[in-house]
Amino acid sequence: MRPMNAPSANEMAVERIHTLDRAVSDFALGVARAHEGEELRRALRLGLDDLSRAGGGLRLALCEINAAPDGMPLIAWQEGSEGLTIAEGEEFKNWFGKARRSVGHFEPGRSRAWSGLLSASGEPAAWETYAGLFIQGDEPGEEHRRRFALFAELAAAGLARIDRRKTEILHRRRLQAMNEDALAWIELGADVIWEATAEGAMRCRRVLNRRDDFASAVEGANLATLMAGEGGRNMLDLLRAERSVRHLRVTFAGAGFQPDQQLYMSGLLKEGDFGGFFVGSLTAAHARVSTGEAEMLARMRATRLREEELRIEAEAMLEGLRLLLASSTSREKLARLTALLAEGVKGDGAAIVELGFDGLPRVLAPEPRMLSRSVAPAVESIAKDLADRSIRLYAGDDPQTGGLRQELGFADNRILALPLPLKSQTAYFLCGLRGSQRPSATGLAFAERFALLLRQALLLREEQSQLAQTAKMAALGQMSASIAHELKQPLNTISLAAQNLEALLALPNFDPAAVDVKIARMMAQVDRASSVIDRMRRFGRKSIGEHASVPLRELVEGVLAMIRHVLDQAGIGVEMDVAPDLAVMADGLQLEQVLTNLIQNAADAMNGIGSAARDKRGGALRIHAFAAPDEIVLRVEDNGPGFPPAVLDRALEPFFTTKPAEKGTGLGLAICDAILRESGGRLTIGNHDGGGFVELAVPAAPAI
Repeated sequence: MRPMNAPSANEMAVERIHTLDRAVSDFALGVARAHEGEELRRALRLGLDDLSRAGGGLRLALCEINAAPDGMPLIAWQEGSEGLTIAEGEEFKNWFGKARRSVGHFEPGRSRAWSGLLSASGEPAAWETYAGLFIQGDEPGEEHRRRFALFAELAAAGLARIDRRKTEILHRRRLQAMNEDALAWIELGADVIWEATAEGAMRCRRVLNRRDDFASAVEGANLATLMAGEGGRNMLDLLRAERSVRHLRVTFAGAGFQPDQQLYMSGLLKEGDFGGFFVGSLTAAHARVSTGEAEMLARMRATRLREEELRIEAEAMLEGLRLLLASSTSREKLARLTALLAEGVKGDGAAIVELGFDGLPRVLAPEPRMLSRSVAPAVESIAKDLADRSIRLYAGDDPQTGGLRQELGFADNRILALPLPLKSQTAYFLCGLRGSQRPSATGLAFAERFALLLRQALLLREEQSQLAQTAKMAALGQMSASIAHELKQPLNTISLAAQNLEALLALPNFDPAAVDVKIARMMAQVDRASSVIDRMRRFGRKSIGEHASVPLRELVEGVLAMIRHVLDQAGIGVEMDVAPDLAVMADGLQLEQVLTNLIQNAADAMNGIGSAARDKRGGALRIHAFAAPDEIVLRVEDNGPGFPPAVLDRALEPFFTTKPAEKGTGLGLAICDAILRESGGRLTIGNHDGGGFVELAVPAAPAI
């Protein structure tokens, strides 16, 4: 039962029609008020948004379509609501052929993903202009269709009016030859291109705009017979003195040129010869020819601009593909790809943001950093909005993104958001747009295509992180003997202390102080075992790529404590020289993994695993660090056989190893190198007088 005062279905339908009528009326007013191309484009965008809302959130697209003399349709401009775009191609071409025969009626595309109607063409011209209105899915009902057809007719009328205005401006510039812009179009601004010898003898190099009427008079004439201004100097003397003149009115009593016609001349003297062009007034016949040329040039210019946009997009896509295949780090790839996408949509700054499993938002590119927890709700809101769509535009005063906008440095700009789904979760590309700037439909389509490259770069980064974690767990497995030894010692001590304590308590007159000593010894060993487990658990954790200040001496001591048993079993002594005040800017977990891998490699080399066995000397490992400009260098030296020349060239290649299959995969050094480059550092390997060395150069932490 329908509630009291609730509108009926018929009343709701009538209200929707009224809403559509209001949207079309407002659109007609906006088109009528538009006098310039940008004003019309703004009116078209606003009208399309109003029409989409009035239709209940329909996905619509409006296109300006030019039909060349050969019948090929070109989309000169388009705007879409909710990201709807129409691509040129065979489907569009076939649709255009059918729609031109049924103007004002919806025709579906071959894929039936959209339907579109075409407005009537404007006045006959070398290029026909249409407005096409497209709707996602099937065509609407009759009442909607009539209003949509009227909308398209209004759009076409506005486009034709602006095109006529452009043509008139070009034509006026042609007639008013003193206008600088007209001279820039040489086909419109010059009638005869001439050259002359040092003595002033002239000849025509090219005749334009069908101005044969006075071209013959120029051929064979002399610059000395052309008088500049009212009773002025002759052009030969003037050019010799001034070396160049621009758009100077001259009088010329040539056989093909009437005294009452106006003639303007530009010329210059270069290397002893003269050259330039004439512009003359037009007869009615020539005016008709020039009008057609102006119209054609206006169309050609719009087409060239569109082709330039496509060229820039193609170059950006090509550079993106090259980046994916390059050997640069994932950090460098993401930073450059983010910048390329921002340039493609004419954005003012961009970032890739992710909400981690820990609930903390972080920036992945262009520079990894943590964001404050207060903006996590904004990232969650964006994730919810983009759950079922591929793109979203947020207003500059949108309250839910205000804090995030400030943290990313987008000020009061609008935000363009794209989802980048990964294997585990989703990252988001966010780009600031200046002022009221709105990306075009072609720009949005480019953004959706380019986002695929960004997503692939993120997936490569994710796989590289997983590979590093796998290598870390393999290293942890190799250290299992060391872990067991480290735990066995405190357990043995605790067992002996417990037995002694039991015997002590059995005495009739035991000493309480002695009991306290035993208990303290047991608790100390519990703390030692707990410390071993904490170190191993920390080492096994997966890094999230967070960079912070890491005390270098503390990190080296922790790694040595974890791998000490391995070194002791191999009879390798360790000398450490790392100042306590040295700190680096890096991911502590990743740097710990790198140092552990390098020490293990050094121990293997001194034990003859993958290299010639060392002599009777005991193994010696020296770890020392020193400060360099803007970085800290940590050097690991051993007294093993060193790196053979052939190995030095390939040691950092993935899967290259001299160890047997059960001892190594060839990924250790490659992963270490990748981790350091991601941190902005570098890895260097080489030989010294007593063996081999590996150097880690890591950015220094800023002074506090």
